[in-house]
Amino acid sequence: MKTIKWILLIFVLLFCWIACTNEKTSQTEEYVIKVDSVQVAETVTHGSKIVVEFYGIIGPNGCSSFSRFITISQNKTHNITVIGKRNVGENLMCPENLPILNGMKLELVADSVGIYTVEIVNPGIHNLITKKVTVQ
Repeated sequence: MKTIKWILLIFVLLFCWIACTNEKTSQTEEYVIKVDSVQVAETVTHGSKIVVEFYGIIGPNGCSSFSRFITISQNKTHNITVIGKRNVGENLMCPENLPILNGMKLELVADSVGIYTVEIVNPGIHNLITKKVTVQ
């Protein structure tokens, strides 16, 4: 009789554990971060890097964070999208801090002399920040 009670107790505990672990947990989703401004040198020497510094708010609270840069380079144009990620889900508790880019840097290759275009893609259609850099 005691064995049956122990087996039932183990079965109930196992069932509760499985039910609790199957609750909806938070997930992440990616989005395009709105860049307010960028800083980049107007002139760099051949063989050095073009350093782009990004400024803007990553998201409304601590559930948002920087994820990655997507860079598409073609000829002398570097098209950059700044990607963030945020936690989403039911009953999500987010810290009240305001995450910002705060001069986050990206280095680009300038492999030949000429004028390079750096395009920062913001959310929305044709919403770009464009900078020109001369490589000497």
